[in-house]
Amino acid sequence: MPVVVDSLTGAPLPKASVYDRTGDFIGVSSDNGRLPRASAAAWPLTVRYMGYRPAVALSPDTDTLRMAEAGFDLPEIVVESKKRDVLRLRGYVREYSSMTTYTDTVLLFREKAVDFMVPVGKERKFKGWLNPRVLASRSYYHFSDCQGLDSVSAHFGGYFSWSDWIGIRDTASLPPSLSGEGAAVDSVFGRHGLSAAWRRSGENVWLSVDVLADSLNRAWTPSLAGFFDNGLDLRRLNMRWAFTEVSGDSVYASNVARVAFDIESKGRGRNLQRFFRTDGPVYVDTHAEIYITGREYMSAAEARRCEKDPLGEEAVQIVVPPDAPELQPAVKMIVERVESIDYDALRLGERPDKRYAGIRNYGKVEKGGFLKYLKSVFL
Repeated sequence: MPVVVDSLTGAPLPKASVYDRTGDFIGVSSDNGRLPRASAAAWPLTVRYMGYRPAVALSPDTDTLRMAEAGFDLPEIVVESKKRDVLRLRGYVREYSSMTTYTDTVLLFREKAVDFMVPVGKERKFKGWLNPRVLASRSYYHFSDCQGLDSVSAHFGGYFSWSDWIGIRDTASLPPSLSGEGAAVDSVFGRHGLSAAWRRSGENVWLSVDVLADSLNRAWTPSLAGFFDNGLDLRRLNMRWAFTEVSGDSVYASNVARVAFDIESKGRGRNLQRFFRTDGPVYVDTHAEIYITGREYMSAAEARRCEKDPLGEEAVQIVVPPDAPELQPAVKMIVERVESIDYDALRLGERPDKRYAGIRNYGKVEKGGFLKYLKSVFL
């Protein structure tokens, strides 16, 4: 199987996300960068790694797949207030999730406009939030079952997604070897293999972290940290971070440019049923990417107003960043099918069930009308 490496240094890229020819997620590369095995029908494979341009492996005979770095620039920080109490980050989230039961499969592609509020410095009165607050979203579902059902919709009554539980981190220290401004790498190994891989090139820093490999890595997923010791059945939780404009020996929320994560949960468990609101076995895979699209400092008072009225007078639109990879053909097809549905025509074309609607117009004034109504109720 091919090995995925950095095109300049030749260093292996661990935990790269791998997709088959239809765009379905099939796994991640090993600690040595080797791609997972795939059936002949799955090729060619598309490989994505945060901070790199997507690459395509045409066949299993490919020896080495070289990935080139993708440049990214954070938007300029807007400062409209003399006080810099809170940093507001705007973002674009792209999510691919699947839920599988014994008989059914539901695929979800979702895009969201989100924001984060990060208190800065000594500000303690405004707590803010590090998980994404959804400002706008659009969802596309594909349903299939063992009997050949194939349908799509923009709506689904169930909930299955990990993307709302993964946010950003306000601050983290760099390994000592990365404290300078030159080029450096650092690998941290846990009990069962590579736990975290750091890389720095000037002001840019990249991190690949296996959250399940070391309990210390749970700091990167604070919203889930309390559930790990209470039976949360996760099989995989890998994260990739891209920071820019880094100086010194730490990274901050203002340095976050991109975040990607893969989560696989399989089996039963009280906490999984709590998350996904189901009594049956839950098999859920989520791959999501967060792109920071706006940065703004504001006072605590302004942040509180924004918390109560996040939209203000502006209409929030979901804008895809220019460096977001092109959608796979299978995902494009689902989007096109959903957007072609005329929901208004379906609603207007549905004939009402008259058993649920009264035929008497009680608003009409007629002689003895109220008395007749009481007789119809009590007699």
